[in-house]
Amino acid sequence: MADEEKDKIPETENGIVAAAPDADAECKAAAEKISEHLEAGEKDEAAAFLASLDTDALVGALRLLDTETRVDAFLLLDRSVALDLIRETDDDPETSFLSGLDGTDVSRIVDELYSDDESGAVTDLPPFIVQRLLTHGDERSKSIIEGSITGLVERKQLALLKSVLVELNPVDIAEILDDFKTEDLLKVYRILPKDLASDVFVYLPDDVSQNMLTALSDVEAGRLIDDLYADDAADLLEEMPSMVVKKLLAKTKPETRAAVNHLLQYKEDSAGSIMTVEFVDLKEYYTAAQAIEVIRKTGLDKETVNTCFVLDAQRRLLGTVTLRRLVLAAPDEKVGDIMDDNVIIVRTDTDQEEVAKLFKRYDLTSMPVCDSENRLVGIVTVDDIVDIIEEETEEDFSKMAAMAPIEDTYLKTSAWKHARGRVLWLLFLMISATFTGLVINGFEAQLSTFLYSFTPLLMGTAGNCGSQASTTVIRALALDQISTKDFFKVSMKEGLIALICSSILAVANTVRVILMYWWTDYNENYLVLKVSLVLGVTLILIMVMAQVLGSVLPIIAKKIRVDPALMSSPVIATIMDTLSILIYCGIIVLCSLWFHWGTDLQYVPDA
Repeated sequence: MADEEKDKIPETENGIVAAAPDADAECKAAAEKISEHLEAGEKDEAAAFLASLDTDALVGALRLLDTETRVDAFLLLDRSVALDLIRETDDDPETSFLSGLDGTDVSRIVDELYSDDESGAVTDLPPFIVQRLLTHGDERSKSIIEGSITGLVERKQLALLKSVLVELNPVDIAEILDDFKTEDLLKVYRILPKDLASDVFVYLPDDVSQNMLTALSDVEAGRLIDDLYADDAADLLEEMPSMVVKKLLAKTKPETRAAVNHLLQYKEDSAGSIMTVEFVDLKEYYTAAQAIEVIRKTGLDKETVNTCFVLDAQRRLLGTVTLRRLVLAAPDEKVGDIMDDNVIIVRTDTDQEEVAKLFKRYDLTSMPVCDSENRLVGIVTVDDIVDIIEEETEEDFSKMAAMAPIEDTYLKTSAWKHARGRVLWLLFLMISATFTGLVINGFEAQLSTFLYSFTPLLMGTAGNCGSQASTTVIRALALDQISTKDFFKVSMKEGLIALICSSILAVANTVRVILMYWWTDYNENYLVLKVSLVLGVTLILIMVMAQVLGSVLPIIAKKIRVDPALMSSPVIATIMDTLSILIYCGIIVLCSLWFHWGTDLQYVPDA
């Protein structure tokens, strides 16, 4: 529940909200009686008492109950009575008896009342409750709301549908429309107010918006593109066939066409490709009053007015000034005197991931993008950065799982595309694993059944250690906590960590082996002690090697300009499988030679 909503809820005592001085005595008495019944677990008595109240007394009593008790009481009402109360309730969140309920409380009510028939949900519930459900409700209640809206489309109740949608957030409307057929989507789009329709269109998935754009008439499509911000239009059009793009842009305004073509020329994933050309620019000789007047006249069509950019006659960036500074400044104070001339900028070819890092480092909400001559050509805003962070995170996650990144959502990506993104990595790892088999075959004479039984333990531990180290270092590199120059510091730290962990694991494993095998036939000539020593030394060596290797490979990858995420868990595990067997067999051979153990370590008990 939002803090401001919590502040509006009065303190409660024994489930009763502190009544206002002029609160109806009958309502207060009814609320106290309802609370007493529910606290005593007397649901039947509470339901009977609720049924005896008239509408005014019932609403007044419910309003006086604390939120949890109110929901419990409301759900005891007959369904028809409860629905009538909801339909007649005040739409004002301040006075409605539904005020103060959070998403969980409202979900309980909706799940109960509309579990069998969801058709009337969006028309019965006040708009603030519908929005609260879409924002904070559970999956079932959201499904009910979406199903109710879909029902209005199917029944062609478009006027009623419009009255519902205009009260909702564009993001939620887009999520609801995501699964609509294109022809139904067009119907909804055409009944929405122009500004709301444009906002909703921006939040639709790319494939849905592209299908919709091609289904519109050329004139409608041109108007739609004109209503979008240039960066949103460019993002949409860059994935479409060039002939379709030319056809659509031909129906747009010349200034829109120029702005979109300008953005489309930049390399993908660069600052130029994600920037917008809609920003507020001021002159340093403007007074604060003149600057505010410029914002009033032009700000409606700009991406943001919170930060304004001060340019000279050649459009070179001189500084920035926030709306807050302008409002608080004296009306005759010059913009040049209050602007900040120490501006963080990026170039058009700067990688978008680097832009995201700068936003995080300097806590920015917008950043200017300049060309080589310091002329301002656009700005990047924080909403684009949020999308970039999500995109880069998904890409790194895929690479760390040894998969090619997928561009669409999981369910909208075909099985063939999923398989294509995984099979090459799986093939590479499978072929790499054959080296492990060759090593095992080469040391077949040294690996008895007893000794061979420990190879899964060693290989698994080596892979886990390497994975922990690589994941930690990849994260540190991504967050700029370390750089390539920290190569030796990182390797030494991981080596020390490995020594500590491996010593503990070696001792624990020695105790385990002795407890499990000391009284068995394997313990001839103290074979269990000898094997424990071999395993302890092997564990220490492979864990140190795995953690050092897992830490330095991502740094080396970054140094040679390869994505460090490629040096991820599957790759490290495959490498360490081979190395752990080599080290294990090597220690077996050395111990046999140095301590003259002969064939003791190859002992196999009689059947």
